Amino acid sequence: MTQELVSPLREAILRAAISHTVGDRNEQYGPPYNNLSACAQLFTTYLTSKFHGTTLDENTFYLTAEDVAWFNVLQKIARTFRGEPKSDTYSDAAAYAAIAYECAAKERRL
Repeated sequence: MTQELVSPLREAILRAAISHTVGDRNEQYGPPYNNLSACAQLFTTYLTSKFHGTTLDENTFYLTAEDVAWFNVLQKIARTFRGEPKSDTYSDAAAYAAIAYECAAKERRL
């Protein structure tokens, strides 16, 4: 690989994303899919109750673990709108994008 194609910043961000998803956080909170699935259930119940009353009906939508991972990416994007860029915002977004794919693969049995 030529030196022009190597980006130390990009590599640092991606290495940080890997360490975030396979290190202490994974040990402390368990597999991301389990946590994001629980969040999806909580978000679904909250939004259903807020916008459709307190019972589930035919208008109810169901969020998935993948949806929650993408919401987390959107949260990271929103952080870039103000202030100086912080590398952890970008590495977290990369990590959540990878987790979104992992969740999609599990949910769709890819």
